[in-house]
Amino acid sequence: MEANKKNLNVEKKRGFKVPNAYIIVIGIMIFVSILTYIVPAGKYAEITTASGTTVLDPNSFTYVEQQGISLWQFFTAFYAGLQKNQAIIFFLFLLGGYFKIIIDTKAVDGFISLLIDKLGNKVLITIPILMLVMSLLGDAGVLINPVVAFIPIGILLANRLKLDPICAVAVTFVAAYQGFSTTQLCGPTLQTAQAIAELPVLSGFGYRFVIWAIVFVATALYTMRYAKKVSQDPTKSLVYGDYEIMEVKEDEITKFEARHGIIMLIMLVGFGIYSYGAVKYSWGMDYMAAIFFIVGVSGGIVGGLNGDQIVKSFVDGCKEMCFSAMLMGCAAAISILLSEGSILHTITHAFALFLQNFPAYISAPLMYVANVLVNFFVSSGSGQAVVVMPIMAPLADLVGVTRQLAVCAYQFGDGLSNCIFPTNGTMMACIALAGVKYEKWLKWILPLFVIWSVIIMIALMIGVMIGIA
Repeated sequence: MEANKKNLNVEKKRGFKVPNAYIIVIGIMIFVSILTYIVPAGKYAEITTASGTTVLDPNSFTYVEQQGISLWQFFTAFYAGLQKNQAIIFFLFLLGGYFKIIIDTKAVDGFISLLIDKLGNKVLITIPILMLVMSLLGDAGVLINPVVAFIPIGILLANRLKLDPICAVAVTFVAAYQGFSTTQLCGPTLQTAQAIAELPVLSGFGYRFVIWAIVFVATALYTMRYAKKVSQDPTKSLVYGDYEIMEVKEDEITKFEARHGIIMLIMLVGFGIYSYGAVKYSWGMDYMAAIFFIVGVSGGIVGGLNGDQIVKSFVDGCKEMCFSAMLMGCAAAISILLSEGSILHTITHAFALFLQNFPAYISAPLMYVANVLVNFFVSSGSGQAVVVMPIMAPLADLVGVTRQLAVCAYQFGDGLSNCIFPTNGTMMACIALAGVKYEKWLKWILPLFVIWSVIIMIALMIGVMIGIA
């Protein structure tokens, strides 16, 4: 009888199905739309700085007439979100196609086989090596939204190492966003925020570098610990039963050949050229798309693919990106509803008033917390800089926190929380592509996010004590 009850409970648990990622986004949109009837509408006036950047005037907040979202606005927000992120969406389709060409040459398979052969029983060393590369690319601002295209490579690696899809997302997306979140270079976020706060560009480099290094080590160790546990016992995986490791027979293993080395070299040169241009000349997605068009096609030719095969691989890669790319557009609809409902500025203003009540060594960590919460509503890093920094900079002066630390609080709060909030289209796209359900992802990432937050808050408190400027 007791056994029957247990079986019944198991069946009930199995009967619950977590909603699709699109349903989660739509649910948040409904919630936000309701908030536009509850939260008082408010606006800051916009001003243009000497550098030509349009920001909010921190002393101009006023309440305005309530503008609750209408049913028509709710439905048009989907198209508006896709339109807002159209450049990123098309870019992901292209990059997904180019990388699929490279993957179909078996060059990545061959390279992973080479690593496994050389490392022997130390295969997990591959994880921190790849994570370091991804973190540095994220630090440079090269891989933020484009990281979605790297998930298939992460899945290939995880499959060969007998790991799960969470590891695939961790070594690619999480590593890249860890670098982006603690960057010393990234123009769209760090440099934009420093310009608004009237700080020298790239100032505070050493302080940020130390934080980047500490957060990277913590992230790599956390990931390696989980990966080791899964490799020793697959039932320890948080997504056990949701995925299948493809058994690779000895005669199916791709041996690393000279042409694979040439293809990987072409990829490396492509990344090198773009990374240099992104840092030196602020190249954007158009340059990266052009460079990887050359990388993809030339790699396909070297890999022995004919014209028809290259085109088929490209189209297949675009298809694989469809679910994820469109999801990024839908997630953008949330911030559109907040803006059209005129409650985004009200939420920011409430945070600013709250922070004025604390001493400097408490205010700095609370600024981080505030930016984490704001990022739920404003998932764009540069967009959040424009919204919060005009308020955070003068607020920092009032509470005795340096403007440099105010920029750090924004930077860390915006970047790291992108790994937990479903309003971040890139994260949702990555876990969807890897086949990881959102609630399983949260179970893995939340402890790491807590570790990050403890490190960041201690670092900000130390920054106040030593006067980082």
